[in-house]
Amino acid sequence: MLVTQKDLDSHHSKFKQELGGTKDTSFALLHLSRELKKDIASLKHQIFFTNDNLGINAYYLDHQRKNLYLYKYNWSNTASVFKDSIRKLAHEGMDKLLGNVAPESTERKFINQLRSECLENQSIVQRVFIYFIFNGDPDTAERSEAIGSLREDLENKKHVLDTFFQRNISLTIDFLSNQTRRRAGLSHTTTTHSYKCKLSHAPIKKKTASSEEMNLCILRLNDLYKMYKEMGHRLFERNIRSALSLDNNPNRAIRSALKNIVIQKKTPADEFVFNHNGVTLFAEDVVWEENSVTITEPRVLNGAQTISSFAGFMEEHEGNANLEANKKALESIEVLAKVITSESQETLKDFIVRVTINTNRQNPVEPWNLRASDLIQLEFSDKFREELNVFYERQENAFGSLSYEDLEEMGIEEQNKFVSIKKLAQTFLALQGDIDKLSRLKEVFENESQYNAMFKRKYLDVNAKKILLVYKTQARLGKVIETIIESAPNKYYYLKRGKNLIWALLIQGILNDRKIDQWIEEYGSRLSIETNFGEICKDIALKKIKPLINELISDSKIAKSIEEEKFTFLKSKSSFDVCIRNARDKFEWDKKDL
Repeated sequence: MLVTQKDLDSHHSKFKQELGGTKDTSFALLHLSRELKKDIASLKHQIFFTNDNLGINAYYLDHQRKNLYLYKYNWSNTASVFKDSIRKLAHEGMDKLLGNVAPESTERKFINQLRSECLENQSIVQRVFIYFIFNGDPDTAERSEAIGSLREDLENKKHVLDTFFQRNISLTIDFLSNQTRRRAGLSHTTTTHSYKCKLSHAPIKKKTASSEEMNLCILRLNDLYKMYKEMGHRLFERNIRSALSLDNNPNRAIRSALKNIVIQKKTPADEFVFNHNGVTLFAEDVVWEENSVTITEPRVLNGAQTISSFAGFMEEHEGNANLEANKKALESIEVLAKVITSESQETLKDFIVRVTINTNRQNPVEPWNLRASDLIQLEFSDKFREELNVFYERQENAFGSLSYEDLEEMGIEEQNKFVSIKKLAQTFLALQGDIDKLSRLKEVFENESQYNAMFKRKYLDVNAKKILLVYKTQARLGKVIETIIESAPNKYYYLKRGKNLIWALLIQGILNDRKIDQWIEEYGSRLSIETNFGEICKDIALKKIKPLINELISDSKIAKSIEEEKFTFLKSKSSFDVCIRNARDKFEWDKKDL
């Protein structure tokens, strides 16, 4: 072990008094000193003691190896602590360190030192290594979907390095263990994806108050195809449509239009742009010239099907003499394009999500599918897999596309069951008592504030077994309602219409029971519904939910509604609130959250 807890404790108070900083910066100073076999005093200027806004807290330039090392140290056993650091480094840190974003006053001394040293050695630096160093297992970082997504954001900043050092720089991102010296071997990027596209017309520019810029232009479809050939599905990583079949109706229509233009020569190439909705791209950097545009690290937010259909057309007609003969027409096919970039990275992720959702509204993709790549969904995926070995299907049909071997490799134990994003969302709404929103789920997913309130970030810190226990209640909801109805059919015949109200009360009944901790351990590890758990749900139905429904329907207005066979009260949040107030008096319940 390079740095022990005893080492850190004995040195931290001294370092803090002399230099300031945290245990993480003391860890950085000690580790670098031992790793590089250098005196601590000679490394002080290479440690960032002030705050954690840059995403790194140390650097070192190795003149002999021609390497620049950027470090983030964290005295922790979990790789998940680095998520915020990677986000900060990708969204603003790299641009402050070696780009053109002005640093804050507290950052200037450290950044000026780093930039000065890099400028002096600009001609020799060939490689940049970004290391995240902690005490845990580096392989957990490799398995994390959330870290993988953030890492790709960081990889996309490689162009900042290329610009600063004025040539193509190799970038390596890795996680290292202080205890074992093991590495995850996560990422090695040597290519900056940059494309020069011809323009037949000048772009129209539009800018938001928060520095996002949109350029409306016309691009050649063949140029977009070249991006896809080199980048593959990385080009579509922010686009929910990348996995849709080439045989669906829109894609067949696109390939048919291309065939009419290129193979059969029935339609002029310049008509395609009139008949197509266009594509939307985001790029890390865009440089406009008189007759061309250079797009760096593009990502297709909408239009993946157009590009993949073009690729399918090219593959289908490979070797066709007409394809080669009419090459000029093929290369002149154009599409309307919105090219988006931003000077500020702070709110960019949310902005891209909004654009992706809104530009995909015209096609039948559900809003929860458009949320599949949100960071919080990736984090829930990590949580279920790491804590329970359960698969979280955040992307539609993702579970069905996995083989037995895939699931085994991922460590998924229940290979015929999964937690779905839609059902988890419904569970959270039922838990929160928002039964009126359960029937408006699409609207909730599309509304940013409601979506964030549904998938509360604090749930990521809750025991996954507790979440799974609550999630499983929906599987016994039918039996719960049936049990109440069977106790007095003429009185409760309408309760099937109150499924969401009963579900919300069932969850509260479980969370308020004194045996909740025991149930979490006994029934919260697997998606399978144990017989005993089903009996617990039915017991709560008869002893707690049924009396609460009795009190609810004793209200004269509700009794009259039932008499008139008007049951809208069953879908009202106010009915849930009334039941919870009665449960507080009758059973000493509190409205519980996770």
